[in-house]
Amino acid sequence: MFRRAGLTAIALAVAAVFAPAVAHAAPAGDDFDSAAEITALPHSATLDTTGSTKADDDPNPCYFWGKGSVWQKYTAPNDGLLRVSARRGAFGSMLAVYTGQRGALGLEPNGCVQDGGYTVHAKAGTTYYFMVVDYSDQYSGPLSFTLRQAAPEPNDAQASATAVQVPSTQQPDLTLATAEPGEAPPTCDTTATRSVWYRYTPTQAKVVEVSGTVISVHRAGETAELACAQRYSRALFPAAANETYLIRAATSETVTDRVQVQFRTAPAITASLSTWPDRPTVLSDTTLGVWAGDLNSLPLASATIDLGDGTVLRADSGRVVHRFTRDGDYRVTTTATVADGRTATNTRTLQVRTRDVSVAALTVPASARAGQTKPIKVSIANTRTDEDVTVTLYRVGANGQQERTIGSLTQRVAASAQGWTEFPFAYSYREEDATAGQVTFRVRAEVSGFGWSGDDKGDDNEARATTTSVRPAAGGSALAN
Repeated sequence: MFRRAGLTAIALAVAAVFAPAVAHAAPAGDDFDSAAEITALPHSATLDTTGSTKADDDPNPCYFWGKGSVWQKYTAPNDGLLRVSARRGAFGSMLAVYTGQRGALGLEPNGCVQDGGYTVHAKAGTTYYFMVVDYSDQYSGPLSFTLRQAAPEPNDAQASATAVQVPSTQQPDLTLATAEPGEAPPTCDTTATRSVWYRYTPTQAKVVEVSGTVISVHRAGETAELACAQRYSRALFPAAANETYLIRAATSETVTDRVQVQFRTAPAITASLSTWPDRPTVLSDTTLGVWAGDLNSLPLASATIDLGDGTVLRADSGRVVHRFTRDGDYRVTTTATVADGRTATNTRTLQVRTRDVSVAALTVPASARAGQTKPIKVSIANTRTDEDVTVTLYRVGANGQQERTIGSLTQRVAASAQGWTEFPFAYSYREEDATAGQVTFRVRAEVSGFGWSGDDKGDDNEARATTTSVRPAAGGSALAN
């Protein structure tokens, strides 16, 4: 008995494996032409997409290449908002909203959502087709479909603007927003025709920042805009105490995501001063630049630079050119104001230092013999500040080429309006100098630690002098090089 029963079970299992699959009947509304018509609202139904097929001319909403589709349709009796939803709670289904005729269907702006809802801005007499698409058989099955009339946002009209405080965050559903008759769109984005309104009356003056979508600001009772900012930017405006302002948050019909509208006091700006060159001197012009550290990058409205010596410079364009007349430490106060009225002040010490040493004289022997060692004297003048100065003496070869360094000295050179500091060198004349009959020397003075560019007036840092008569050594004759 047991063996016979086991064989029977195996046979049934094999038969089940090779039995033909059960075909599911196509659901209602499987084809566009047989779309199930919705005649009254609100409408709620369970749609079963099992067994749905896809016609060759079915559209692919948002590049969603589904395997099967089910269609519903509704003809709007009047203008208004409709909220449609198709939810299964699992991946694999797309809801799309179309108008038009078979083969020439037009997708509503951003009119496709995955397992969610969509707001239709319906026009009277227009038929709307709702397409539910399954990604594959794996994801087909029952889903909840609803269609109902929707009310605009409570603050859809300017007259019903919602009162807000600063700071605060609002979360309007701009898919439920409309444009009032005659309402002009924001000047910074004329496509943003769907809007909601907020009202703000500060108890004290402040600069307000609003962000989140297309924002325009009006003084109550006026049509002119105080500020307008595109999406992802910020609108800033100076709000006077006890005055009412109307703020519009708007979007275009192609934007359907929910937004956050943030109201806050605009962050403080900072004032900064730059100089070019970095180290100002009295020998050349200095460009003073004013920068307002504003996260919103508003332009300067005005700027002043108080040098602390009685000189006040205007820098409304962001920079001004000035020539200092004396070295010293200047206590500079910079004030910057941006377009919305925010102001910042900064004070810093600006050092004006001029480095200017010069070669006052290079004294060399008028004549010499080969083999003799004679002194060479370099006189360095300094009329500015005490500096360590390095002086290098060179022997210049024939035709000014092949210089040879004779020596280098560094010493402190005190500032003096009349005197100078001597740098002593010595040179041993050579037979090659006697052969040429003369020898030329070059000297260069540099402020120690600053190199070739360390002197603010570099055209007087060199000198040349020549020993015009160099004879052979006593008892000998000059030898050729």
